[in-house]
Amino acid sequence: MQPWCKWLGSGVLLVLAGCASDKSPTGASGGRVMLGPRVQIQAIAPAEFGYRHQVAQVLVMRFGTQTINLEAQLAMGKDEFRAILLDSLGRRAVTLVWRDGKLESQLAEWLPPGVRAEAILADMMVLYGQPAALKAALQEAGCTLEASTTARLVRCGEKDVLKAEFDLKSPRKLNGSLRYTNFAWGYDVEIQSVEVRR
Repeated sequence: MQPWCKWLGSGVLLVLAGCASDKSPTGASGGRVMLGPRVQIQAIAPAEFGYRHQVAQVLVMRFGTQTINLEAQLAMGKDEFRAILLDSLGRRAVTLVWRDGKLESQLAEWLPPGVRAEAILADMMVLYGQPAALKAALQEAGCTLEASTTARLVRCGEKDVLKAEFDLKSPRKLNGSLRYTNFAWGYDVEIQSVEVRR
């Protein structure tokens, strides 16, 4: 059994009633996701993410006046990207599965109404995707990507849409911290990450 499955089974099955619905396809129609209210971009394939690891994370998300503490487990492979997020009480907040051009998701009812599965996937694409694939996806929407080993900035026209700063121990591994702001949706997130051995 994969580590993320063990992690999911131990804590999440007890809190299914706290979720909005069963897994269902979301609006990632035609493989497109919303990076902002008027910023629709082509989603990159799971194989175009820059990492092939399972990662455990601790997140602090600020959305307006509300602060949410979350724990996450990411599994990135060539055929599938999976993200599971729990709150500090062990309640499942978000489940995302991106594969075969389809996004399946669950969002807990207690999350702020502005939290969107597509926005979370779009953010993760920008944070963890390979720069060449991201630039191609963004260019179609009239946006640009500035990327280095310590920062990423997405601009659409004259506006900053998403800015991320990385403090990783190695550019090839997700061990360390990052902070990003999605200006378009109006939230910022601080993340501590550590890779999990299979």
